[in-house]
Amino acid sequence: METFRFRLIDTAGGEIGIINDLRPTIQVGERVQLPDGSIAPVVEIYDDEDGREGNVQATLVIEE
Repeated sequence: METFRFRLIDTAGGEIGIINDLRPTIQVGERVQLPDGSIAPVVEIYDDEDGREGNVQATLVIEE
C-alpha cells in the first residue's frame, strides 16, 4: 500500500513534522493525524512544486 508524505506546520509557521498518509491529496477542512497521534483540521495548503523538500506532496497548515 503506497503512502504519501506531507509536511505539517502550525498557523504560526512552526514546523510540526512530516506525516505519511494513504491519501495522495488532502483538502482544506479535512483532518490529519499528527505525529503525536492527535487529529487536527487542515486550514491552508502550500503546494509549491519547486520548493518541495523532503519528497512531500504538499505543506499543510493545521490548527492545533
